[in-house]
Amino acid sequence: MAFSLSAEAAAFIVPSGNISPAYLQSVPTAAIPFLPSKTKVAHLLPERKSIMDNKIEVFKNEQFGEIRTALIENEPWFVAVDVCRALEIGNSSQAISRLDADEKMITLISNEGNKRGNPNMTVVNEPGLYTLILSSRKPEAKAFKRWITHDVIPMIRKTGGYMTDSLLERIQKEPAVIVEFAQALILEKNRVKALECELNTAKPKADYYDAFINPDDCTNIRTTAKELKIPERKFVQFLLKEKYLFRSPSGQLLPYNKDSNAGLFIVRDFVTFCYTGSQTYFTPKGKEVVRMKFQKKCGEELLPKIAR
Repeated sequence: MAFSLSAEAAAFIVPSGNISPAYLQSVPTAAIPFLPSKTKVAHLLPERKSIMDNKIEVFKNEQFGEIRTALIENEPWFVAVDVCRALEIGNSSQAISRLDADEKMITLISNEGNKRGNPNMTVVNEPGLYTLILSSRKPEAKAFKRWITHDVIPMIRKTGGYMTDSLLERIQKEPAVIVEFAQALILEKNRVKALECELNTAKPKADYYDAFINPDDCTNIRTTAKELKIPERKFVQFLLKEKYLFRSPSGQLLPYNKDSNAGLFIVRDFVTFCYTGSQTYFTPKGKEVVRMKFQKKCGEELLPKIAR
């Protein structure tokens, strides 16, 4: 089923030349051979959110030059060629082709009145950006990542844009834009307030950990069994039976996530040459609680109370 392009889309596809946008509007889209069928293109249809709706914002940095970006569906996207240039990635096409499909897309962008050049640009999201950073051999890649993550992205998320000269000019020309900024700031303030409430809830647990749990005082299951003078096999069976630990599908012994286990264990991830996993450690509190429980359940006299 054929349908016609909007005036906005027609004007962007043919910004200049002998074919008028009005004529192009009358042509069914099925007859336009260059419209990609499988490529994700933003804002050819007016109801789609697009970079044109948000405007391109340019980040300027003395060390890395200019990076064009825009907020699409509340997520920051970066023009891929600008990122590759800043990171001195020689073959940008090859680097971009290696990105996953959900890390990039092709879209139309505004060239600030400049009608030369191809308006179709590849943009990358945050995961795609980090993949490009990791592929760069430039020593300054770490500094570039810090600039993006500490300055650019937080500003985008807080205000819906980066306060550049072009954005200030836009506000002067379109006073209504300041309302968008105010709404974005209110939303960000509410989000920060919610995060602060979560942080205040978690703070007592974090303070307890910092004050009483020294990782150097924690021991794994085998060492704890030796300290308590309990055969390791019997100790593990006790921990499983009393629901302190469970055995994961990969065979690892991990603590149940329940209130009664709070402060008894810590879990550390580890990586070896060919294996990645997690290992459970007893805290001093955990050793004492389990010692008392074992002695009560099994009726065996164990080591004296463990010093904390």
